Amino acid sequence: MKFIASLSSNNIFNLGCQKMKKHIYTKVVEIIVVIISFLLFWLLYYLMLGKIWPNDNVGKYRVFQHLTQCATFCVSAFLIFPRYAINKQRLHFILLSLFSILVFTELFNLSRLFLSNPIFLLLGPSVKKEANNIQLQNYYFQNFISALTYYLLGLGYAFARDWINKDRKSLKLEKEIAQAELTLLRNQLNPHFLFNTINNIYYLSLIKSTKTADALLQLSDLLRYVLSEKENLVTLDKEYECLEKFIQLHKLRFPNDNIILEIGGKEEFANIQIPPMLLITFVENAFKHGDAGEIESPIEIKLAIHENQLTYSVKNKIGKNISKNDSSGIGIPNLIKRLTLLYPKKHKLENNLTDSSYFAKLEINLNN
Repeated sequence: MKFIASLSSNNIFNLGCQKMKKHIYTKVVEIIVVIISFLLFWLLYYLMLGKIWPNDNVGKYRVFQHLTQCATFCVSAFLIFPRYAINKQRLHFILLSLFSILVFTELFNLSRLFLSNPIFLLLGPSVKKEANNIQLQNYYFQNFISALTYYLLGLGYAFARDWINKDRKSLKLEKEIAQAELTLLRNQLNPHFLFNTINNIYYLSLIKSTKTADALLQLSDLLRYVLSEKENLVTLDKEYECLEKFIQLHKLRFPNDNIILEIGGKEEFANIQIPPMLLITFVENAFKHGDAGEIESPIEIKLAIHENQLTYSVKNKIGKNISKNDSSGIGIPNLIKRLTLLYPKKHKLENNLTDSSYFAKLEINLNN
């Protein structure tokens, strides 16, 4: 046991190391891409001006200045902001930011040495003295603004990156939760469907009907469909075939029930995808709570595809011994949850209950 526990802890440690290495590698690659993109932008800018390197002094000044800008941006984006995002210590963040801005302000001051001294030597001592006085009065503020600007740009980039990552993780988490809920709903749906079907077969066995074997065969086909279809979507022709078998299974028990099935646009069924076991719920409720023994009040089932819209409805007479307030089943609530997850703002579900009949209608917009 100790050996197994040791192996398990080693695997966890190795997995943690791999994740850390991957995180560091990703971060290094991102920093390199940012640096190259930053410098490439200025290179293209000077190419458009037609003067990349006017002379050694200006060229060195530009290189040192843009490297300082890039360093300010990267320190802000990859060092200061991540520390704040983890610790959330505002005072520490403000003090560290001010210190960094002052340091980079001095670096910007140093970058001017490449340009100022050689030019002042050419212009003469008096001009140099006057220019140095101007530098002391004005340049520090300009350099402070430059350092502050690139520091804030770095913070803006880091904040946007952090927001995008959190949004992506949030969407992924929502998708995983929705998928887990759909799986749970299907796990609830299949036993519910199976329970009602077995009740039908149980009744046939009680009356020792010769149709019991046929009913078991039909149930076997339905279970094969339920168990084999693990995807969230199946073709409509498969779902319709399942619906037909379910109706046939019911008619084995009630051969005199009057069921009218109207289909439209069947040639498109093979190209349409819907969630599995979606069509069963309405019919299942009609068989369970309805009264289809009269020719004047048949169960009417209509399924049609028109202009990429699915329309499905079931109408049945309410059974004499069935209460209108009977809502113990999970079929309809389950269906509503599935539709909300799979077709948000793309479906319409109607339920109309009167003293004598029940009408359910579903419309789904299948356009992406």
